[in-house]
Amino acid sequence: MGAVPRTPEEFFGSWLPSSFATLQKQLGSVSSPGAIVFAVGARPPLSVRLLGGELKVTEGLPDDTIVQVRLGEAAFEPVFVRGAEWVSGDLDNSEHKLALLRALTLDAERIGLIRGVPGSVAFILSDDQASHEVWLTPGVQTPNASAECTVRCLLSDFLAMQRGESNPFELMMNGKIQISGDAQIPMALSSLLV
Repeated sequence: MGAVPRTPEEFFGSWLPSSFATLQKQLGSVSSPGAIVFAVGARPPLSVRLLGGELKVTEGLPDDTIVQVRLGEAAFEPVFVRGAEWVSGDLDNSEHKLALLRALTLDAERIGLIRGVPGSVAFILSDDQASHEVWLTPGVQTPNASAECTVRCLLSDFLAMQRGESNPFELMMNGKIQISGDAQIPMALSSLLV
């Protein structure tokens, strides 16, 4: 599959679509009922969707956006690149799908509920070197200056949840996930995350 690229342009433009090409047999001719939009730093947003079983990436914020994922330039490599390196060996394993694939294959009813969630959630993901902030905002709504909910945890725990190796409720009970603000937002978005 090759090394995970360090720039958003290569990551979304070529590596991600070619990584998902290995899943095309499983996906068949599935098309997603919306797009996931990624905005890294000041770059234009990139819309990712399944179209006839292929992952397509285009610029912009389409009307059928399921969720917007926003992060600063400095968070891209630790969160996306390291996360992709961790899960890339399991892309063929249906038990270890990326959150992106789960989100793009949700049913239209669940996606409609997600789009209707008001507000944003900010994930503060910490590792040995820094804290990395990633915002999720449902649909095409414009995020407020501050998130309505903040979720704090270790980056390693967050990635383990993505792979299905950790249970978020157990992590909360053990104090490894702290939630402040409107906890209904991450609960409503949970089908995108775990």
